[in-house]
Amino acid sequence: MGPGRRRACSHDLGEAGPITALHVDRPAVGPSNFKALRDRIGINPTQLRQDRFLDEARETADPIRLMRLFGITSHTAIHYVRTAYPERFTIDPTQA
Repeated sequence: MGPGRRRACSHDLGEAGPITALHVDRPAVGPSNFKALRDRIGINPTQLRQDRFLDEARETADPIRLMRLFGITSHTAIHYVRTAYPERFTIDPTQA
């Protein structure tokens, strides 16, 4: 997560700090939580997932990390790294 995103998250949560879905003192995340989030930020779960892939690709530029973290294929991981850093791919790595 980039520094800008950390600031945004901390600001959104106030002084409480980050809250995860697996926190023992918090309720489990369910469909109603996602609907409320979607309504608040205006994007659907697919767009949110894609945004997360791209954010991680911008931070790490490591397709292996993306594959391990998200369970995505090498083709998908390279797609996101290439989207994040097009200048690094003058030759298509999937064709080399």
